[in-house]
Amino acid sequence: MNNIKIEVASDKNTYELTQLYRKLYKGDEEQKFFNSKALPSHFVSGSRVFVAKDNGKIVGFLWAVFYEHIKNKGVGIIEELYVDEKYRRKGIGKMLVFKAINFLKKHSTVIFVTTGPHMHGAIKFYKAIGFKESKVWFFYPIEQSKGSRE
Repeated sequence: MNNIKIEVASDKNTYELTQLYRKLYKGDEEQKFFNSKALPSHFVSGSRVFVAKDNGKIVGFLWAVFYEHIKNKGVGIIEELYVDEKYRRKGIGKMLVFKAINFLKKHSTVIFVTTGPHMHGAIKFYKAIGFKESKVWFFYPIEQSKGSRE
């Protein structure tokens, strides 16, 4: 894996990023987002998409976001991490995460990662590289809410 390079994605990476997103979300083909393009310039302000390239071919990506806080530095979040199956267990995910940490620590006091409780491999991976598990996370399911609470 000597040829792996981590860099910031650009719109010229749209096709390859879109293909990897579709692999990540396999099974969600009925969702509206599934057929949209992954254009790095359309990601929210305060975010970066990092890609792992093997001899120029994108084999993985990570989406890192930070949100500013009123009192001090903000909060960093790793929203997505995906490495193509053929390239897993070779340190590429770790390389992407540490690239994101180096970016996010300039803007954040803490970095969170989003993953589901059923994703045992991801949980083991994040713990192994130093993330601590949080026991409480709340969410509000927008698609199920009826009417506003104003």
